[in-house]
Amino acid sequence: MRVWLFICITCLAFTAYAQDSTLYFNASVVAAGATDQTPFWEHANQNGNVPLDGNFALANIGLYKVYNPNNPRLFQWSAGIQGIGSYGKTGNAFLSDAYVAAKIGIFEVLAGQKNMVMGLVDTTLTSGSLAMAGNARPYPKVQISIPKYFPLYFTNNFVSFKFLYSDGYLGPSSINYGSAIRIPNTYFHQKSLYIRLGNSSQKFKIYAGVNHQAMWGGESKLNPIYEMKMTKAYYYTIIGKTLDYRKVGNHFGTIDIGGEWKGTNWTYMLYRQSIYETGSLFKVINYEDGLNGVSMKRNNKPPKGSTYFTFQSFLVEVLGTHNQINKNPLSDLVIFERGNYYNSYIYRRGWSYFGSGIGTPLIPATGTTKDDLPRSSSEFTNNNRLWAFHGAFTASWLNLRLGFKGTYSRNSGTFFSAYDEVKQQASVMLSAEKDLKVFKGCSVFSGLSADVGALYPNSYGLLVGIRKSGFLDK
Repeated sequence: MRVWLFICITCLAFTAYAQDSTLYFNASVVAAGATDQTPFWEHANQNGNVPLDGNFALANIGLYKVYNPNNPRLFQWSAGIQGIGSYGKTGNAFLSDAYVAAKIGIFEVLAGQKNMVMGLVDTTLTSGSLAMAGNARPYPKVQISIPKYFPLYFTNNFVSFKFLYSDGYLGPSSINYGSAIRIPNTYFHQKSLYIRLGNSSQKFKIYAGVNHQAMWGGESKLNPIYEMKMTKAYYYTIIGKTLDYRKVGNHFGTIDIGGEWKGTNWTYMLYRQSIYETGSLFKVINYEDGLNGVSMKRNNKPPKGSTYFTFQSFLVEVLGTHNQINKNPLSDLVIFERGNYYNSYIYRRGWSYFGSGIGTPLIPATGTTKDDLPRSSSEFTNNNRLWAFHGAFTASWLNLRLGFKGTYSRNSGTFFSAYDEVKQQASVMLSAEKDLKVFKGCSVFSGLSADVGALYPNSYGLLVGIRKSGFLDK
């Protein structure tokens, strides 16, 4: 089916090129080497594209039909497809993006798989949004949304909103609890609503919103006594129905709030993501756990050809997930007083797709941590109780684009697989990129990365690559 999807999208995209010249492409080739496992910031938040082998080669090519921003038509369509191929200890090839979408006025309908991030966050430098970080491969879904903030005219455009509603497919899952040990189909439900106060001409804006994700499927096999049909299980999942003192499905989401100030030279943003799960949307688990961030970005790029050192953006984040205490547990049961973020008592895969975490990569898959750390076969991650401090910046110098990410964390394992002591970990990456004169839109890039500490294998890595992107009509 994915082969046919590739053929259809490619044909449609080339047809679009002849009509309105909105065909965009990107391609890259990368070679990397490391002393052990691929360092954290070399593979995190890369949509599951980068292997953990340490030494590997990777190539990707993407072709996209994008919307024409200058087109006043009520209806437009877009499509995209991206192929990834890598070779390390083993070879691997798959489609990352593979979707078609249509925009009808302010609404967009999408079918297929597309990289995305969910939550109020600085997407360029963040350690990772909690609900969905762009860390795992995109899953196939059907989605309807208002993707851009739409102003309410009766508020003089002061209040605007956007929303999303989607359902996707994750494949078969092994089961920890229930009458079946494996189910053939697992699904992923997602919805969100975000509000912005302040119109486009105002310097200060306030953002607030909530997102809800739920993994479900196999209810008729897990609880055969209820003889629950798929349609009923889906309805119970989207409304958060409690059945036999438990929620149908595995739920996770965040309540977000933030503020933005656009000054003369810099734009400043402050945000907070608060975690809820296990039916605690209106009875927040605690106020300690969550992601806090502050970022600043320069409004104007330096003059073309300038060679002096200039900072372009900064970010500082603090992530806390150590508490996980629910003072208002679901159904008032003691068993729900403690959370277990990104793990599930039902689905052994936890909050993951193709082995990578859907949420923040700072809560890692068990297979990426050191072998001597406690772990359980029933848990996706053996480290979801931590404090992490993350910093990042971008800069320009001598016609180079420079970037840095560095994270220090204090890790305590999980309540079920607790560490004997706090495990400290530091992960850093320094990158540089330079445009080439010989091919328009072509650049070379490199990165130095390292993991040092007690959570991941100590590793030092180097990657080099070349990429090219642009519109085919230019």
